[in-house]
Amino acid sequence: MVVIEGDVMSPDFIASKLEGFDLYSKYQEPEKYIYLDGHSLTTEGLINLGKGLYKIKLTPEAEAKVKQSREVIERIVKEQTVVYGITTGFGKFARTVIPTSKLKELQVNLVRSHSAGVGKPLIPERSRMLLALRINVLAKGYSGISLETLQQVIEAFNASCLPYIPEKGTVGASGDLAPLSHLALGLIGEGKMWSPKSGWADAKYVLQAHGLKPITLKPKEGLALINGTQMISSLGCEAVERASAIARQADIVAALTLEVLKGTTRAFDTDIHAVRPHRGQIEVAFRFRSLLDSDHHPSEIAESHRFCDRVQDAYTLRCCPQVHGVANDTIAFVKDIITTEINSATDNPMVFAERGETISGGNFHGEYPAKALDYLAIGVHELATISERRIERLCNPSLSELPAFLVTEGGLNSGFMIAHCTAAALGEYTKA
Repeated sequence: MVVIEGDVMSPDFIASKLEGFDLYSKYQEPEKYIYLDGHSLTTEGLINLGKGLYKIKLTPEAEAKVKQSREVIERIVKEQTVVYGITTGFGKFARTVIPTSKLKELQVNLVRSHSAGVGKPLIPERSRMLLALRINVLAKGYSGISLETLQQVIEAFNASCLPYIPEKGTVGASGDLAPLSHLALGLIGEGKMWSPKSGWADAKYVLQAHGLKPITLKPKEGLALINGTQMISSLGCEAVERASAIARQADIVAALTLEVLKGTTRAFDTDIHAVRPHRGQIEVAFRFRSLLDSDHHPSEIAESHRFCDRVQDAYTLRCCPQVHGVANDTIAFVKDIITTEINSATDNPMVFAERGETISGGNFHGEYPAKALDYLAIGVHELATISERRIERLCNPSLSELPAFLVTEGGLNSGFMIAHCTAAALGEYTKA
């Protein structure tokens, strides 16, 4: 941890060693950049930003849009126009007009009062994802933030200066106000902050250790930093990418299971799936054909039971294209929603520079990503459930023709008896 002269730690100072934060003990500052424009960020790109593989720059087009939207805010302030969140209070105080002399104080007070989250901090990867995603949304040019302030946010990201962002405290209906407020709180030099160079310390000292200054908020900028669905969406990116990996693994594991249980590949014939042409079903059947016995890749196991009297396999094997297929389609559907969301403007009010005005709306509402992620959970649960049933089939000698619980000297050894119980329990957990 960096020790700076005059730094007096509070009694509740957070130790440098915190769960998840030892991941950066061998952190290497990235050399490559991702250019953000608010329109083209992918879920994979956000994951890579979270891993610290890239720094961020804005495209020239994004910089121009940010400048144009800020000009609208400056005019509103100069003309003392009554506009929500710029010259008024928030929520119930929307009709309270704030004097021009206190507009900057209004934004600081907003960030402080809304920093009401609780719990452990997000791990570095998730904090970086949240910060990167907020930068991408601001780069769209509908938030009214100044280019100077946005560049300061980018500098903090590139230095991996990560504010303390509690895991709990957002409900989504008003966006992710609490976690994004904690994000903004660190950027203005208050609260705690972490970096690979400094460990945990007061935010202003972590910024100072990296040659950075706390952000001084201008009118509208506090609101611009905290209004949106970036907590839901960044965690949603992680969930959908993990689900994609799980789905691919599930196909491979299921194919291996079918091979060991001496199943047939006939159920994956192209003609069967051509007459029920769901995209996911066709893709999964293709993967199974690629992985299992074929003229190009003959299998000794398949050859050993080619002329057996079994007519067809159990649902858990034969119906993999149908069950895994819809899970794959679910993941693709959710990924499309999340990709749209991470490239959307989610502020209120919105600043439309081309019209020279602001409009109040509800783009901050988290219903789209939330409902999509509920749907994703259903798809992953189906993969878990059918996987558990295949484990049961492998462990049950009356179904597998293999030793009970896949172990020799059963009785003396219990094999996968309790491992199967764990699989059943984990399948239930995916319902939560």
